[in-house]
Amino acid sequence: MILRGFHPTDRRWLIERHRALYAQEFGFTSDFGISIADKLDAFLAREDPSKRLWIAEDDGQRIGSIALSDRNGTAFLNFVLLEPSARGHGFGHHLMQTALDHARTKGFTQATLETYSCLIAARALYRAHGFTISETDPGWHRFGQSFDREFWQADL
Repeated sequence: MILRGFHPTDRRWLIERHRALYAQEFGFTSDFGISIADKLDAFLAREDPSKRLWIAEDDGQRIGSIALSDRNGTAFLNFVLLEPSARGHGFGHHLMQTALDHARTKGFTQATLETYSCLIAARALYRAHGFTISETDPGWHRFGQSFDREFWQADL
């Protein structure tokens, strides 16, 4: 696996793969893709010298992503995605470690992220990297599903 920076041609892939995987794995409706597009466009437009968006490739195929930006002095992780065929090989851990190492080099002492209670595997990855739940917003009804929205944090 290699990690590279985001190219404008990755935008469509990133949105579509989030939409498709969340539909397949969690039953999310297509408006999840619209939400990702809005968040991605806002991320790309933001002036932030700390922000980075990595695309993971294996054998020339995109297999994952992760992003980091500054949110009120805290490293904020977003767009964490790993294709099902790439799971179980340590790629998710490599993505997380790359983003967290970048955060440390930028002087961040804490990282945070937003996730949903239905994302069991992702939550296990976050826990393995020292994240714990810092806030829960229970009973969310979005994207055709019900789940708890969670915010996780870790000391760097």
